[in-house]
Amino acid sequence: VEEKNPPLSEKTKADIGPKIRKDFDFSVVRSDLNAINEALDEDTQRGTDRIVRAILQDITELEIAQKQKPGVPRSETRLKNVCGKLDKLEKAFGDYLAFAD
Repeated sequence: VEEKNPPLSEKTKADIGPKIRKDFDFSVVRSDLNAINEALDEDTQRGTDRIVRAILQDITELEIAQKQKPGVPRSETRLKNVCGKLDKLEKAFGDYLAFAD
């Protein structure tokens, strides 16, 4: 997640859509998180289920927020919005990984 922010701050025209779709393929992420969840005990699953849903929602929101017309730079507001979605996704992954400790 962290590696997506530098291209955005350097180039407001950066097309991060293909990278997001590749790195955060919705069905692959969902399948992987569900597989990990199955290995956890029931009490832990109750906590992680909520976080998994949040991660999947964040990926969907990021995909929508990053879209832009070719050659048109992102406005400051859109740039902040995309960076905010990336930060939110990073936090959700961090919360999920905290259950592994």
